[in-house]
Amino acid sequence: MKKITFLLLHLNYGGLEKQTVTLVNELAKTKEYKIQIISVYDMLKGKSFYSLDKNVDVKFLADFGPNHKAFYYALKHFRLIKLLKESFVMIKCGIYKSFVLKKYIKKLDTDIIISSRIEFSKLIKRRDTLNISQEHSYINSKKYINKVKKYFKNIDKIVVMTKKAKEDYEKWLKYSNSKAKVYDIPNMLEESKVDNFAKFNNKTLISVGRLEKEKDFLTLLDVFKIINNKYNDVKLKIVGEGLQRREIEEKIEKLNLNNKVILTGRISSQEVQEQMSASSVFVLTSLCESFSLVLCEAMEIGLPCVSFNIDVGPKEIIQNGINGYLIDNRDVNDMASCIENLLIDENKWNKISKNSIESVKKYYSESVVNEWQKLFH
Repeated sequence: MKKITFLLLHLNYGGLEKQTVTLVNELAKTKEYKIQIISVYDMLKGKSFYSLDKNVDVKFLADFGPNHKAFYYALKHFRLIKLLKESFVMIKCGIYKSFVLKKYIKKLDTDIIISSRIEFSKLIKRRDTLNISQEHSYINSKKYINKVKKYFKNIDKIVVMTKKAKEDYEKWLKYSNSKAKVYDIPNMLEESKVDNFAKFNNKTLISVGRLEKEKDFLTLLDVFKIINNKYNDVKLKIVGEGLQRREIEEKIEKLNLNNKVILTGRISSQEVQEQMSASSVFVLTSLCESFSLVLCEAMEIGLPCVSFNIDVGPKEIIQNGINGYLIDNRDVNDMASCIENLLIDENKWNKISKNSIESVKKYYSESVVNEWQKLFH
């Protein structure tokens, strides 16, 4: 029985964490592997936000987690003592994320190490294990590309989510000191027993993600304002939590959308699905995505999706006009127009909804797990 170790920053809420837990659970079902998760931080008192197979062993390195919110609050409000305390915690976080994890990796009793973050891949120095880096991020910037060239020296295989990402990573690695081979394996959609599918007459737009700059919910509010000016009965729900919440709240007030936009905060996976089922259109305004599993989750319940056409991710999931809509050049008026058409044309909505459900079945666990098993053997 092969031993597999996954390296994670934490087991709290997040797309990366959800996808890793889904993969871990499916691999555990095969009974072919003994699986361990090394989590740097324990943010939920020894628990995982997403349900883990009982046979998966979890080791937490630290009994605390990142404190960015507390640190910036103390900085903003000039709380000197609290600022010193939070600065110490920040330094401690950095030590555990690098030096402590690096030391732990050296003594792991395992056959396969799977890194979930590029900075973790840098820490892997072993040559007696199969070393795999699953790149959940795709950032086409000089700074990130330089990391790609430097950090995969001891990585054997790199897994990215899309064909476009595979092409770019191969190009970036061509003149690096890494001999890693690049594979494209999409995120896995956990097949759910859907009781409630989305309905045309729900008259609610929904978007899901961390309230951070890269998700660009501020632009989503601009899009919704255009819709709201014409259709006063339509609402918008934004599901998630993050550092940009206050800025989003301020813009909601500025655009006079207080009674039209609902910020649900962080909710469970089951509640996310329920909120999607109660909506009529899913909207994605991200600046960047590695794959966008949330699009697949929306499409699985027949929720038509409208997304900006960015470098990777949505364009490999959505066929424009067939199972959703891709908006070029981040054109807010064009996006609003596509959403409007779905809100008023039931035949078009039904067509997109039906095609969405069929198109995401290829991301179900069996085919994706098979691709991972090929890597291991």
